[in-house]
Amino acid sequence: MTINDLLPSVATLSHADKFRLVQIVLEQLAMDDSLQTQQHISRINTFNPRDFFGVAHQSRQEVDEYLASSREGWN
Repeated sequence: MTINDLLPSVATLSHADKFRLVQIVLEQLAMDDSLQTQQHISRINTFNPRDFFGVAHQSRQEVDEYLASSREGWN
């Protein structure tokens, strides 16, 4: 069966039934790709803010010097 065969039947479904059809199709796709999804999830690390603390830290003096140098010539 092709999509062209299915379209007339889908067109006659109610709005709620069309949503349910989409849910079923997505669930089937998720089951088909379950191995890839499981592998992907296992590679995702949880976010730990401690890993990023101080990465972009600049001293107050460096920031002040940058601002002062960027203001030169504005007057």
